[in-house]
Amino acid sequence: MYEKNLIQSIQTSLKKNNLILRRTADNMNIFYLGNLQDFESKADKYLTTSEDYDILFNMNDVNNEKPFNVAFKEMIESMNSLLEKLKTHKAISSDLYERFIADPNKVKLPYLYFLPNLSNEKGMSLVPMVTSEYSATWKIAKYLNQLLRPFADGVLRSTTFVNETDFIRQLNRYATTERRLRPTTLFCSIKITNFYTLDEHRNMIDTIGYFLQDHLVTNKLGLLTVQTIRNLLHLFLYNNIFSYKEDIFKFTKGAPNTVALTETLSNIYLFVWQKKLLKEVNQSIELFGRSTILYME
Repeated sequence: MYEKNLIQSIQTSLKKNNLILRRTADNMNIFYLGNLQDFESKADKYLTTSEDYDILFNMNDVNNEKPFNVAFKEMIESMNSLLEKLKTHKAISSDLYERFIADPNKVKLPYLYFLPNLSNEKGMSLVPMVTSEYSATWKIAKYLNQLLRPFADGVLRSTTFVNETDFIRQLNRYATTERRLRPTTLFCSIKITNFYTLDEHRNMIDTIGYFLQDHLVTNKLGLLTVQTIRNLLHLFLYNNIFSYKEDIFKFTKGAPNTVALTETLSNIYLFVWQKKLLKEVNQSIELFGRSTILYME
């Protein structure tokens, strides 16, 4: 009872003083307290200037051809129809079909919220977060990630720092065992600020397809051909939508940062991209790896 009264008291005080209390994006149990109107203005500006999303539907638009709940149901039915075609052509099994289809009565519309990022020296920035569990694409994403991540991790392992300890271990080997650290050695880092929205959907699908073709012995990964994986990625990437206030948005690049598959796809995409960088790096005398990208010469 005490905890309930305390929470209600905090909520009342926040509302009365037009304040917002929110956990920061770094997951370090730090909380931000600030003006609600300023926070929402910054969030609105983020959406209007971002090239990663497009407005799909406005709830208040009297000129809408159909109510959103009808349009949303039609989107889900269209996805299910494409899955049925894959089953008919034996691209996926009946078991996978039953696993992937979305029930319009159980699917939840994802919504967008923002977490404050206080690590920027120029001031607070906002990190968009989109809920994803039980969305229309959730089951497809979960399966594809279970399929792709172990394979991708194996290919990417040679140029990946798993964590800080792994980086220190490799740096120690570079410096003491191989004796390649010099007074002239440069430590360079590249920060990827758009990790979850790296490119448009078509380019992302093509990149994943090329990656699989280059590293698979056959044209199949598990039970699926490369083309079927591409088709399922198309369903996933092109059907991620979310709500914010009175608008419904769709992703034009990337996918929700709360979906594990999005991280896997971005890691594969960057692996292909970094090949251009590795052409300039002599790996026999230099150390390269990516967690964030770390590069020394």
